[in-house]
Parts: sequence; structure tokens; C-alpha cells
Amino acid sequence: MILHTLHARHDGIARTGALHRSLPGISKKMLIQTLRELQASGLIERHAQDTVPPAVSYALSPLGKLMVQPIEMIYDWARTNSGALDQLQPRATSRRRP
Repeated sequence: MILHTLHARHDGIARTGALHRSLPGISKKMLIQTLRELQASGLIERHAQDTVPPAVSYALSPLGKLMVQPIEMIYDWARTNSGALDQLQPRATSRRRP
């Protein structure tokens, strides 16, 4: 979701706060942890500015831009098939609510 949000809502680059506001339901701690993992994987780049307070932004790396292509295909498929997806019955062990 972070890669999709960076690409679709922020043209590939966003500050931490803007990303957090764009991803409802994610805690700040989980966002930062996931951003660090994506950075370690080479999918995003972290840019820190020497300002007070420090300004940090995250941008899709060249590899991240390649990874977004199949992710966007999946999002497009889900939008096209949203009716069928809405009709899926939740599993007994699912946390998804009807």
C-alpha cells in the first residue's frame, strides 16, 4: 500500500506526515517500521533535510518504480472486479467484517 500511495497520490515522493495521512488505519510506528524495511530492500530512498525540525521525505527508487507497475495492475484488477470481491464470504477465521 505504501508503494501504491507514494506513486498514485504523491507522484513518487512524500514526507512522512503526508504518507501517514494518506494511509488510514496504519499507526505511525508501523509506517516508520515499514518505510525502514522498504528502504533496506532498495524500494524507496530516504531524504533528510538539515532543518529544524528535520524534514524527511521518501521517494520511490528506480527499483521501486519498477515494482509499482505490477502493483498498479493488481489495483486496477481489484477496481474492475470490486463487485465480485465484495461478494466474497469471509472465512471463519477472518478478521474481515461483513
